[in-house]
Amino acid sequence: MLGWLKRNRSDTPATNVPDASAGIPRWPLETWRGGLPSDGPGYLALCLTPAFPEEPEPRNLRDGEALDRIIEVARTDGSTSPAMAAVVEDLLAEPRYAALDSLYTWLAPVYRGTDRQLEVIGQGLRTCPRKYWLLDLAGIAMLQRGRGAEALYYWAHSVSNAESVGDGRKASAYDFLIVTAHVLGERGATKKFRARADQADHPQTVLDDEYTALVQRAFRKGTKAMRTVVQSLAQRIPA
Repeated sequence: MLGWLKRNRSDTPATNVPDASAGIPRWPLETWRGGLPSDGPGYLALCLTPAFPEEPEPRNLRDGEALDRIIEVARTDGSTSPAMAAVVEDLLAEPRYAALDSLYTWLAPVYRGTDRQLEVIGQGLRTCPRKYWLLDLAGIAMLQRGRGAEALYYWAHSVSNAESVGDGRKASAYDFLIVTAHVLGERGATKKFRARADQADHPQTVLDDEYTALVQRAFRKGTKAMRTVVQSLAQRIPA
């Protein structure tokens, strides 16, 4: 009995003693190749210690003709076509649109499943003032590769960053966290994430079938540290 108590106590994440490497950004390409440990207190610190500073971004994709050009290409060639990559890269080369985070949400999906996808997201994280959308993209890219620990790491930073600049309700990563928390059996966190994402108590669809299945596969053997991350994120949501 005492032995069980000692093991149980030693497994409890030490939230007040962050890992020495926490707070250092993990870039998507390196994270994919190196992986993150997800079975101890170090993982909690990695997920919850700020590592991707947000900066003011007054620009909007609707400024000028950028959005019109993107919509036209999406209609004629498709949203994941080489033509889409070309127009977005042209826009990023213009000074008024350089390092605009919302452009990367159109560019990264063109390269789904390739190293280039991760390079694009990494470039955005290094250069864009606003990062929480890019962090969501990084989480999605990891999910597509079956990397649950890495996906949760980026989604945790995405929602934390969004909350830090008052954009919590705009954080699309909450949609993934709703399903993740459900798969991990964290009913309280699921409910809080739903409320923050302005979802109904029992929405018919949070994610589409493909991404729901991806989350289920990635987190069906979730660790205690993953569940603690989810619990901690739910507790941080403003009342």
